Amino acid sequence: MTKQPTADPVASATVVQTSSSSHPFSVQDIPVDRIRPEVGLARKRDREGHQELQRSIKQFGVLTPITVRPAPDGSGDYLLIKGQGRTLACRLLGILDVPAIVVDANFAEDEKVQQFLVENVARLKMRPVDRALLVHRARQSGEETFGIAKRFGLTAVTVRRLLAQLEDVSQSEVAALRAGDVNLATHAVIARYVDPSERAGVVSALASTNIKAKDLESVFAAIGWQNLVALGPGQSSSRLALLEWVCVALDQAQGGAIKERLRRIASQMPAVFGSTHAIVSVDGK
Repeated sequence: MTKQPTADPVASATVVQTSSSSHPFSVQDIPVDRIRPEVGLARKRDREGHQELQRSIKQFGVLTPITVRPAPDGSGDYLLIKGQGRTLACRLLGILDVPAIVVDANFAEDEKVQQFLVENVARLKMRPVDRALLVHRARQSGEETFGIAKRFGLTAVTVRRLLAQLEDVSQSEVAALRAGDVNLATHAVIARYVDPSERAGVVSALASTNIKAKDLESVFAAIGWQNLVALGPGQSSSRLALLEWVCVALDQAQGGAIKERLRRIASQMPAVFGSTHAIVSVDGK
């Protein structure tokens, strides 16, 4: 694959100074295949707008460098702070290198969230899960709740709810959210009922179902989840198996309100889940 020319006037490895910061930035040609996104900063692309960007880059090259920082894992990769669209366009066009402003780790950690938000949040349609993850990341970076709310155009109550939901969130939960295996509303119900130590297992078990958040609330109430939790961690696999069975059975039950479907599947429930007998009343109350 042949490297495409770039019309960028900035020479490789040049040190430049911006007017908005005292940090010196080096601009380098970075291999596109060594660039990966910062966790939580990916966003959904506008197809028509991105096609226009591709046409522009194909004709003129990358005129504005992207912004990256060295990955802290020693892999030699770079984490993308700004320029997701330009980087994706280069991948699609077969351009091997892209001009990039390479900032130091301290600058990136201190200012990357603000940079991303100023450039993107106000004008882009972000997936709810990406916005929630950015809210969580901004709080971890020390930004106050009211500042986050103002920046994202959310209420402080919504920010607090998202922060509570994502507290102690595991990497597997984040992966499931970003992949669409579970949506934010359903995950919020799971976060309210399930201990963080068991949440990843519940998310994984429910990923293959189409259970809705409101119906999941009814399931937790119907099987007496809090009473099952009180049986202790030794029964974790059994209550998880019960929860998964009920949700799969509800998927297969056709029509009717949630209470009606719960009553319908109650007679089909196995007597044993895992290593223990599950004596549970599933009556929708």
